[in-house]
Amino acid sequence: MTAQKVVSLSEYRQDTQQMHIDDISAQAFLFLQEQAQELDLPMRKLLKEHLLGIACVVKAVEGLEEAQNWLAVISDEISASERH
Repeated sequence: MTAQKVVSLSEYRQDTQQMHIDDISAQAFLFLQEQAQELDLPMRKLLKEHLLGIACVVKAVEGLEEAQNWLAVISDEISASERH
């Protein structure tokens, strides 16, 4: 019975953490969208530059292999969503 409570607490923490991550991601996207509109910038170009910047930071901090792993995960996710 105790093990079930620990698992439930762990799942709760993961769900809560994911909820916060999703919220922050949505806020960041809305901020970028608002700034693009205010400055009359193409959103597509802004997002591509933003993603490139994130990839460069990951490469600099975590290394090339980790950056490539992240990009592979993103590529797999994009490919999976196209199949559905």
